[in-house]
Amino acid sequence: MTDTLDNLDLAMDYLTMDEAQYRTVTSLSSYISTLDLDDIAGRVTGGILKFEFDGGNCDKSHQSYFVTINEDSSMDSMAKYMSKVWRKRTPDIILSVISSIAHFKTWEDLAQVEDFQAGLTQALNTTNMWVLTNGLDGGISRIVGDAIHNEHERRYILLSRANTTYGKIANSAHVDELTKLTVIGIVPKSSLCYGNEIATNHDVVVQLKNKGLRAKRHASELNAEHSHFILLEGIEDHRENMSVRYKIEERLLTPIGRGKKYRKLNLSDPTLNLEDASYFHTHTDIISGTCTPMVGLLIQGGPIDIEHVVDLLRRKVPVLVVKGTGLAADLIAFVFNEKILYPGDEHDSFLKQELIKRMLVCYPNDFQDDEPARNHCRDLIIECASLALQDNRKCITILDIEADPSALKNLDKYILLALFESQGTKQGVQFEEQFQSDLKLCMDWNRCDLAESRIFRKYAWKSIKITPELFDRALLKKGREKFLDLFLEKKTIVLHQYLNHKKLLHLFNQLEKPEFFCHVCLEGVLAKIPGTCYPVDKYFLMDKNSDLNQILYKLTGLENLVSSYDLSMNASGKYVCDKGAAERKALLALIYWGTLTNNHKQVKSLWMQSEQPMVTALIISRIWHQLSKKWVKDLDTKRQLKENAIVFGERAVELLSISYNDSALHAIASLDDKLPEFGNKTVTQVAQLCRNKYFIAHKSCQKWLMHRWHGSLRIREVDYGIFKLPEWLKIYLCVLFILPMFFWITYDVKKNSVAIREEEDEEDEDHLEVPETMPLSGEEKWKRSRKANVRYHVKEMLSYGKQNLKVPIYLQFYYFYSAPIVKFYISQFFYVLYLLLFSLAVIIPSCGDIQIDIILYFWTFMLWIEVVRKTIMKKKNHKELTVHWTVVEIILIFMYLMVIGIIRIIPRYIPSVRYTTAKFVMSLGLIYFYYRTMNIFFPISPILGPMMISVKRMIRYDFITWFKMFLIIMVSGGIAIQATLYPNYPLSEYGITMAISRALFAMFLTKIDDLDGGTPECTSFYDNQTTRVCHDAAASFWNRNITKVRFSHDYAVCPHRSFGGYAVTIQYLLLTKLIFITLLYALFSATTSKIQAASEQLWKFQLHSLIVDFETRLRLPAPLNFLSYLIMVLEQIFKIVTWIYKWICRSSCCVKHTELAKNDNKMTVVQHSDFTFWRTLMKKLKKQQKEEDINSQRPLEQEQKIQQLLTQTLLQMQFNNKLTEQLSSLERHIMSCEMALEQVHHKIDIMDPKKRPELEKATNLHMASRESPYPGTTIQRFPVFDKFINWEETFAAYDPVLYTKPIEEYPVDVRPLIDVDYIDLIYKLEDVSLGQDDRLSILSSQTIHKPLWNVVASYNINDVNLEINRMSWIDKDGVPIKYALDSYNIPLNPSGRTGIRGRGKLWRWGPNHSVKVVISRWKRYKSQDSFLKVNDKKVMEVIVLQKSASGELTLPEGKDHGHMSLYSAVCQKFLAKVFGQKNVKINEQMTENQMVEFFEQFVEPHPGPFTGFTSGIIYKGYMDDPCNTDNAWREAEVWNIHYHVPDNLDTKIVNKEKRWKEVSSYFHLPGNQNLIVQETARINGAYYV
Repeated sequence: MTDTLDNLDLAMDYLTMDEAQYRTVTSLSSYISTLDLDDIAGRVTGGILKFEFDGGNCDKSHQSYFVTINEDSSMDSMAKYMSKVWRKRTPDIILSVISSIAHFKTWEDLAQVEDFQAGLTQALNTTNMWVLTNGLDGGISRIVGDAIHNEHERRYILLSRANTTYGKIANSAHVDELTKLTVIGIVPKSSLCYGNEIATNHDVVVQLKNKGLRAKRHASELNAEHSHFILLEGIEDHRENMSVRYKIEERLLTPIGRGKKYRKLNLSDPTLNLEDASYFHTHTDIISGTCTPMVGLLIQGGPIDIEHVVDLLRRKVPVLVVKGTGLAADLIAFVFNEKILYPGDEHDSFLKQELIKRMLVCYPNDFQDDEPARNHCRDLIIECASLALQDNRKCITILDIEADPSALKNLDKYILLALFESQGTKQGVQFEEQFQSDLKLCMDWNRCDLAESRIFRKYAWKSIKITPELFDRALLKKGREKFLDLFLEKKTIVLHQYLNHKKLLHLFNQLEKPEFFCHVCLEGVLAKIPGTCYPVDKYFLMDKNSDLNQILYKLTGLENLVSSYDLSMNASGKYVCDKGAAERKALLALIYWGTLTNNHKQVKSLWMQSEQPMVTALIISRIWHQLSKKWVKDLDTKRQLKENAIVFGERAVELLSISYNDSALHAIASLDDKLPEFGNKTVTQVAQLCRNKYFIAHKSCQKWLMHRWHGSLRIREVDYGIFKLPEWLKIYLCVLFILPMFFWITYDVKKNSVAIREEEDEEDEDHLEVPETMPLSGEEKWKRSRKANVRYHVKEMLSYGKQNLKVPIYLQFYYFYSAPIVKFYISQFFYVLYLLLFSLAVIIPSCGDIQIDIILYFWTFMLWIEVVRKTIMKKKNHKELTVHWTVVEIILIFMYLMVIGIIRIIPRYIPSVRYTTAKFVMSLGLIYFYYRTMNIFFPISPILGPMMISVKRMIRYDFITWFKMFLIIMVSGGIAIQATLYPNYPLSEYGITMAISRALFAMFLTKIDDLDGGTPECTSFYDNQTTRVCHDAAASFWNRNITKVRFSHDYAVCPHRSFGGYAVTIQYLLLTKLIFITLLYALFSATTSKIQAASEQLWKFQLHSLIVDFETRLRLPAPLNFLSYLIMVLEQIFKIVTWIYKWICRSSCCVKHTELAKNDNKMTVVQHSDFTFWRTLMKKLKKQQKEEDINSQRPLEQEQKIQQLLTQTLLQMQFNNKLTEQLSSLERHIMSCEMALEQVHHKIDIMDPKKRPELEKATNLHMASRESPYPGTTIQRFPVFDKFINWEETFAAYDPVLYTKPIEEYPVDVRPLIDVDYIDLIYKLEDVSLGQDDRLSILSSQTIHKPLWNVVASYNINDVNLEINRMSWIDKDGVPIKYALDSYNIPLNPSGRTGIRGRGKLWRWGPNHSVKVVISRWKRYKSQDSFLKVNDKKVMEVIVLQKSASGELTLPEGKDHGHMSLYSAVCQKFLAKVFGQKNVKINEQMTENQMVEFFEQFVEPHPGPFTGFTSGIIYKGYMDDPCNTDNAWREAEVWNIHYHVPDNLDTKIVNKEKRWKEVSSYFHLPGNQNLIVQETARINGAYYV
């Protein structure tokens, strides 16, 4: 565990105390003092920050470097401190994160935060990138810190898994390549809560305790995940902070330290002209600026961040703006896009106005009462867009996370895009430096699309070369295959100059994942010791018998495929071959490297550049096939290798098809070319070696094989009308009679030529030319036709013979008898003779004929000699062919010869063996040599060949598998049947044979005659079957008494009849006959149908080995081949004598040494035009594959596009919903405004006494009945304008809300008087699922389910007779109206629409009657006789009541209670509410006169006849009340009770100050009660303004 932690400390980017300069504070100071920094003005100080968290100790992993500077510090001093103390060098790119905590808003979509962290981590892991933040523990810097924390956790897991031997091999290289995470926070100390604790006068190690404070504007904590901090001393203001940060960023644009790439820059390079070199010396700042790219990243941001963006753009530093995060990012993105769409200045006025609106939304508190600051910020945003579009560059790149929510995952792509769009075209040194830097970034971040579109296309006019380090990255880094394609396609590197043996060894030792190479190739193929074989040493490549060549030989069967000597010599410029061959060797070496390391994508990229693609694809397929077949154990890897092997095998066949379609002659001729890079093998030999049956079965290969089959012969096709002579007959006739050879055979003896036979047409043109003007009869045409013209055939054969005379006669015989087809038919003829002789020798009775036996033995011996010679020749010259079965055949024939010689030949002279044994052995030999015919001669037939393939497959797989299962049944069944039927049969060889043979023959014969037992003697023998019989015979089997009758032979063969015998025999026959025989037939049928299509391919594949078999045979078949061997021996003797003679002459100076002997075996040289041809074909294949890839990727791309469209559609839908909501809100506001205007208009009319409307007209408008919300609820009425009040007006959009107050919410005492919810009742009764009983149950629960409208009706409710008046009090021309009913038979409000349906909170549907009283008197002061007057008019005051629910004022009224008259109700209400007398009993059936008398009693006595009291009805009809609905409304009879003389009401009224209200224009009552009071004042002549 300690080792793991130590390794972790070394790998993590946090600082540790293990480094020499940080062991102690003293050593830190002393170390820095030795760095020769005294010459730097404004020396800076720094140290280590060790963070401690609440609840824990100081964590070693949370340590960070820091350096302290102030506004006057030299930035060069800071850079030198970073170089000397921090050991930092110039990064590949710097990312400056622009986002302030004060204006940070939490990201709503957490997935976008995770995507941003993933994209940032990916970028940091793959290149040396610095990230600059504000360093505080909040906002974007905290998100960045969390990403760094998660990455450190992941690295810890990687290191913890690297303890084992294999783990170190697998993970060490990967962990070493991970870049250190450099995140630098630039923080003013004044913004830290513990800023005073950090000393700045010397270099120290400071321990800080983070309490988890939330980041604020003035007091925050540092984010402990940052690796470095630059602390700003004496900075209090934000603008001062940004000013120092500008200086730091400007300094970081130039090199820090002087990295290796700057030291390696050779200004004396002859490829650079002097002008460029002088430019470099005089403009080093610009050159360096191109070497340290910086990109700003704006996320959200405030006004101060906008200034930061402007500063970067002024220095031409690109800025990546993340649109969709809000605030400054969205503002700048908006202006930038507008500037692109409308580049002119005429759009600026609108842009400024719109921008100010958006700024006020984004920063509502920043620009309060500060218009100059707001305008300055606006101008800065516009300046950003202007600066970004200068000099044909785009220094601002928009990353729109709203259009593409997953774009933050590809943060590296957009950073590179921002960098490339801001760059201009460079020349000379600047170009080289910028090109290498940009390409390295593209490779680190694996952005080949940007490299091709933004780098190579930009400099398409220039010849570009890359460094070997970049090509190493393309080969070794995972997923860089597209860069490899790009580099090779653009010819940016010369492979033979790049690859020497050291570089190849480096590639093997620097694999990211070497497990496959170690476990499979080294430990599997080479059988190396696990754990010690990697990395490989130099002997892995050195010498022809190197480990690499041994691996390739075991996998391909080809020797010396990679020569380290040739690679190194070619790389050094001392070529051992031409440059083209050197390039091919280097490419093949890389292909072998990729194949052995199982990187199929890289292999494909390299293979696409091959000039020998067909054979290379075959070799790749062979290697992977062999690895998967023999050495790979993992099933997934095995499956992957097989699939890749199949793919490259198909590519080879596809190339052959393209070549054949393009040029059949060239395709067939290329099959015979010998390839020096592949051991001088031909393409077909390599294909045979790779066992690619589809390649060999291709029609071009088959034509080439047919050409080899015929040798140099071309057999003429002769048509004799009704029949044709077959090919075999022509050859036999030529062999027997010789003369036909000159007429039917011609010879193709041109060197390196391939004849392609074309089929002749069935009807050729007439040889005789006949003018068109000559009419010919049918007889003349027949005479002149070729088929009927005998003279023509004779002349043609003679001309054929003349052509053959050009070839010498002896060569004609040589070519004829050397052709494999001729050897085949001659061998077939002699083999038939051999079989006939063999059959004769076997069938001769007794001991046979010794002469025939000797001839047969000699013939067989010569056959064996021929087989041995063929096998040796195949092994020597055709290593691609397998000879295992041939070796088995040699052994079998040799054993047969040995046995026959011993038991058949020798016994003629030394009788010692039985002749029957010899007959049996010879019979076996006869069977073998007959079966041998099917393997030698049948496969050449296009009909019998595929059939033999099926037979072999059925025997090899199906029959053997079946027989393994059947063997268990056969042995067990045979022994069980034998033991059951013959229980006394002696244990002997014959008994066992009889048991097995009976079971085996049961497949063909069914023997059941012994199941019923034998003779009567046998039956009586089994009468006694007790074990006592066995004990009487013997104590054991080995000591049995054979004299007993039980062991005699007569009784041993007696079958025993028993139930067990039947059962055992029947179960065996059932299994054998019904199951296993049927299963065998099914297996044969399945195999036949399965390989029927492939059998032809397999037959074509094995045709090559058959042709080679007859090519290697001698011209004379056995037994005449002994003559050939005799001639061969004489030739060898002649050569030896000749060599001795020359040696003697050479020693005696008889021969002059003029030159060395030339090699006679000249191989076919592949011309350069052939490579051009294959390169053209590869371009076609690449184009096809690209189209296939596009087609295969099209569904995925379409899915992605559909997903993007869905995302955009969702965004558009959200926008549309917002827009619709805004439009609906706007429409509601407009309607509300119209309603408000109407109400204002009506209020004005009411307030002006001169223009006030009549009471009837104002009531019809029922303004209070349309007010929202409905009293006691939050329900909003549907807006109804004046013009749509009347029901006669069509109002299609009218959709009022339905509301009926439930009965349960009313007081208990009045619930019986409340109408039920008829609409709900109707809905329930309309439910089709209800039965009749359910409907009756619902109706029975209702008190009044069918009211009578427009009448006065009496009802008995709770044994009380109630009279309910549903007639309307509204009259028209003195006649009461009848209100209308809707489709549900519910009353409609006669005054029109109200905006709400239902009963509301009223008691009854339709009219709700009441009596209201306006109790008025003259207002007095001082005394009863002193009236208050205004404009000579008395001021009137009335009694009002205040509703407890709403608090509004209203006139006293009495409602219809059913059992009490309305007049009694109003009097009772007056006593209860005005006098506070709630329990006073009155007459419940008072009339109107009695009501008047009730109010008259409150008049004080006064002199005079006048009573001082007046009363009368002032209004009867519709009441404009807020509780009215479309289906229920209030109607009232309004009385005026006026006291002209003093009254005694004040003595009885409770809270009289609240009851009496002065009548004036300031006095307001709901609905049309105001108008009623005004009418009362008018009638009484009172003052009202």
